[in-house]
Amino acid sequence: MNNTDIFICSYLRNNFTQECLQYLKERTKSPHTTFLIDNGGNAQFRNVVDYYIGFGTNMGIQVAWNTALALARSEYFVTADNDLLVPDLRERGMQLQEGAKNAPDWLERMIKFMDERPDYGAISMAPHIFIGAAQIDPNDLEDVKERNMCGAVFRIMRTDLVRQVGGWEHEIRGERNHEERTICGRLQEAGYKVGIATRIRAWHNFGETNWGYPETFSPEEQGHNPELKDYVGKFNNRNAYDSETWLPA
Repeated sequence: MNNTDIFICSYLRNNFTQECLQYLKERTKSPHTTFLIDNGGNAQFRNVVDYYIGFGTNMGIQVAWNTALALARSEYFVTADNDLLVPDLRERGMQLQEGAKNAPDWLERMIKFMDERPDYGAISMAPHIFIGAAQIDPNDLEDVKERNMCGAVFRIMRTDLVRQVGGWEHEIRGERNHEERTICGRLQEAGYKVGIATRIRAWHNFGETNWGYPETFSPEEQGHNPELKDYVGKFNNRNAYDSETWLPA
């Protein structure tokens, strides 16, 4: 299997980044290279990734992903926010089967989805809870469901195609600026589908307060709707989810 470049974008929330990288390292056996693009330039993670790119200020997510696109050398490349945790090597129940240790990990399975679907430009994992998007049923017989957008939930994309459509907006905007609308729209305009894996789930951490950002951050600075705090809070109980698959326990 060829090596795949994986890019994590971080802005503050260092405890989130640490856990994201820890799970990524422990649960990814397929050949890969890990890059951390750090908006804010906290170099504490320099020695735990293959490549560290630190911006002294928050350049914004679209600049981060254009940087990733410029650095990517693999056929497919993966982008993920720093508040996500990959699933374990095995699907639910596979630990009971002989040879489970050799079961494909999340990355091998995502690559297989792309190999089998040349009409797709991007496929992301499904977060354990959706916000502002249609829910995906993990019991759906389809491995991938087409959607209008897929976020940076360990989203795998075709490197040459993303370059062909021009990547993301070439602008510096420190606040949240909905990069998924940009790249998914451009891929669809080029005639490609985007979708979400139905049974490969990532844990999406929301934090105890203010989505993990400092309490002084305004909604514009941290980019999330504060009215959703109570809604997402009930999904932030990790004990309610299987620790291998991130499906409800």
